[in-house]
Amino acid sequence: MNLERRRYVLNLPEWELPRFEDQVFALVEEIAAKAAGMRSRSGSLADALHDLLRDRLITLIESAANETIEYWLQGLGDGNNGQWPELCIELPYLEYGEITDPLTLTYCVDNGDDTRTELNRMSLEAAMSRYLEAIDLPARIPRRARVMAATLRKLAQKLDDL
Repeated sequence: MNLERRRYVLNLPEWELPRFEDQVFALVEEIAAKAAGMRSRSGSLADALHDLLRDRLITLIESAANETIEYWLQGLGDGNNGQWPELCIELPYLEYGEITDPLTLTYCVDNGDDTRTELNRMSLEAAMSRYLEAIDLPARIPRRARVMAATLRKLAQKLDDL
């Protein structure tokens, strides 16, 4: 059984991507240092700045693109302050009364017109069963499965108490 980590967007608030603003300040400081150094050397300041900007342009664009994607995923780019993230997980049985398995999860993106597009749908039970029914379970899985079972029992109790 292959238990490699899948490459999904996870723990987005914990990402430490280079920030565009920090890179711009670093570039401004480098330009100032280059300009001061050019006074004492021969050569064109325009040529030196051109080389510096050309070398940094891709890094600046990548950083700006990363921040745009990050803000879009967190729902921060549309003025909603993250209240309705663009990429979210929904519970269609509980939230919308949809006739489906009660443990179904949907991954959705916002269309910008108060509608969402469903990207993927799966049952929590099916996702967990995929690992628990494998023939060659690593030793840690049964222990972790018991911890998950205890957590699910607590959640079930909260739902029963509603």
